[in-house]
Amino acid sequence: MSLDFNDLADLWVESECYQTPSALHGWLTGHLAAGARLQPANWLSEAKELLSLEGDIKPELHNALIEMLEWVLQDLTSQDMSYALLLPSDDDADVDEQVECLAQWSEGFLTGFGYAGRVQKTIPEDVQEVLEHLAAFAQAELDDHTDPENEALYSELVEHARIAALTVFYSMNTSTHSAPKQLQ
Repeated sequence: MSLDFNDLADLWVESECYQTPSALHGWLTGHLAAGARLQPANWLSEAKELLSLEGDIKPELHNALIEMLEWVLQDLTSQDMSYALLLPSDDDADVDEQVECLAQWSEGFLTGFGYAGRVQKTIPEDVQEVLEHLAAFAQAELDDHTDPENEALYSELVEHARIAALTVFYSMNTSTHSAPKQLQ
């Protein structure tokens, strides 16, 4: 299962959403990685608030949000580690926009992780380190917009963030921690 960034970005514009698909995807990933779970109705309520939507969620957006919830959880739990960040492709965005979306995804991840309420007095050392990396990624921007190395560096950061999300998920969703919370 996969979602297309451009299709979602178009839907976001049509629905007058005030967050990027990357930011919302990051929030959901961080929330699930922390060990929390959302029922679809609660997810829609959270997404509506995060997207600063007024009124009812349009059917197309509703369906896309439910698909996002299913997609993220399925990919995080997949044995093949197929989880991927929801970011614009090279064909559809320049590296500046891609880096900006990665920063928004990282900030969203940290916010979702914190909102899950699983941040305890002690966080496993590997998770703490990963969260620090993601905090740095949330501040990412290009110093030299013409540097030919930008695309390679961006690809490395995306892979690092992907592995970071999986590290947090596996660390916070094991039997050594309490069972995942189900928010009603």
